Amino acid sequence: MALITFFSLSVKSQIRIVEVDPSTDNVKIHNYGSTAVNLTNYWFCSQVVYGSLGSMTVVSGSLNLAPSADVIVTSSVNLATSADLGLYNSSTFGSTTAMTDFTQWGGSFVFPNGRENVAVSKGIWTSGTFINKTPPYVYTGNGMQNGAQFWGSVLSATDFELGSNFNVYPNPSTTNLNIVFKNRITNGLLEVYDMLGKRTMSYIINSENFSNINVSNLKSGLYLVKVTFEGSTETKRFIKG
Repeated sequence: MALITFFSLSVKSQIRIVEVDPSTDNVKIHNYGSTAVNLTNYWFCSQVVYGSLGSMTVVSGSLNLAPSADVIVTSSVNLATSADLGLYNSSTFGSTTAMTDFTQWGGSFVFPNGRENVAVSKGIWTSGTFINKTPPYVYTGNGMQNGAQFWGSVLSATDFELGSNFNVYPNPSTTNLNIVFKNRITNGLLEVYDMLGKRTMSYIINSENFSNINVSNLKSGLYLVKVTFEGSTETKRFIKG
């Protein structure tokens, strides 16, 4: 059996794919840079089928993507349950210079490896690796990190597990995040961590409902809400939109 070793690929890209939903063909793109970038002439390529972002439907945001902003587009290239997706700044799809970002999920597909070879040559993907989470897929890195290990799943309020002691909603959230407890908690600790393990918030909790955490100052991305009480710990994930 071949052993695949994951490692952190650290090629930085200002413009990145940060969320993919194959069921709707919606793709979210984030600008990690300090200057606006016009994405009108950028392209998607999936399973060697391609389309210009300028011809796609913008669900939210603007293709003239401001720093630290997101844009969601509905891809004119259908995204299969097993596929790859490359983002390019031109239609030169075999070029590592033109490729801005890349991801792939599900496993082997109709066109084996798609544009994986370009991504591997660019140094932003490990050959033969795929996101194996439940879609939609969300990028959990900090903009410098690349590879399948930096992709996870988007969780919503419907993912609340029976018997869990708390839930979070709305998810994703842009301003306020509600925390709802199944039972009253005394002398508990609630903490919020980013995906690099840095604690961004901390609260002492002594109530049944602890709501309206203001998350507006958090950067967009995936976070963990950790609740510790009576010697036990539970965590939930939420997306800061």
